[in-house]
Amino acid sequence: MSTHSTHAAGLSRRHLLAASAGAVLVPFALGLPQTVFAQTAATRQPLNPPVKLRVGIIAAMFDAVSLIAVEKGYFRAEGLDVEVRAFPGSGDAAQALAIGALDVLASGPNPMIFNSRQRNIDLTIVASAGQHSPGHGSISLVLRRDLVESGRYKTPADLKGMKIASGLAAPSSWFVSELARKHGVSEKSFEIVQLGLPNVVAGMGNKSIDGGCINEPHATQVLQRINGVRVMSMDQFKPNFPNGYLLYAASLTRRNQEAGRRYMVAYIRALRDYRAAFIDGDKGRAELVTILKKYNMEVVPETPMLDFPADAAPSYVGLDELVDWHLRMGNIRAKPDMASLKDDSFRQQALKVLAG
Repeated sequence: MSTHSTHAAGLSRRHLLAASAGAVLVPFALGLPQTVFAQTAATRQPLNPPVKLRVGIIAAMFDAVSLIAVEKGYFRAEGLDVEVRAFPGSGDAAQALAIGALDVLASGPNPMIFNSRQRNIDLTIVASAGQHSPGHGSISLVLRRDLVESGRYKTPADLKGMKIASGLAAPSSWFVSELARKHGVSEKSFEIVQLGLPNVVAGMGNKSIDGGCINEPHATQVLQRINGVRVMSMDQFKPNFPNGYLLYAASLTRRNQEAGRRYMVAYIRALRDYRAAFIDGDKGRAELVTILKKYNMEVVPETPMLDFPADAAPSYVGLDELVDWHLRMGNIRAKPDMASLKDDSFRQQALKVLAG
């Protein structure tokens, strides 16, 4: 039976290392060879005994599909006992994946992925964790209303001199930096500060910051709490830019590929539910809103919902520009070999299973 417990993610490095040491043994402790897993996959019987897996979340929209699969029992139907581990931010979650304390993580395109091969971190992009399709921008630049109404902000050129909250090496920072640069504002002419959501709300309220470049569903929450203004979203700046990727650790790509295939089947089933509720219509929407709320993801009618492609194919639109920015900022040392970071076989096999 799936474990729905959520770990506070202030896990120490010692605890994470201890967790990773035990995780390596999972496929072998079952006493079943890979051929048995392949046979059970063909007959669509759940793995027995269930395989324990750990998925990390930060309560961002790219986590939605895995959480839906947990709550609707899709992983359990595949013979996977999936434990959800919550982290306060992407950096903590990335560290856990890097040291083997997680098997699966949805993550935005970031230096952790791009630097992984040089740092001997064995992670692989296996599917989409959402993209900013037109009308579905999940990162927004939000400013204080007084700045817009007073005329202090009219165009992105007016970002000069402003203080904007964002993750320092996150796609949101690239978004606001490139938006400013294309309107003649250098990165030294405004300030990016890293703040948690409560501090963004407080900072905009007391005018210590001018705005934030924020992920959904939190951007909509900020708009509602401080009556801010959404001046631009990622889908307007770079349509179809990837919001995130589903990443597998070596525990699934090398040591227990059958569990990786099973995870993907459940993931795409949940993705289809997500699309039915939020993209193609509203079938089952209330149920999924309740599921997401359980994990501190407040979805309201005004929330622009992230798009997940129906076939879960990852987008690489704009990635070269993002990589070039990271090189300029010193966040990465060299351009990554993206081909070495991808494995599309899990997604393709899951689609065949679901079509059968």
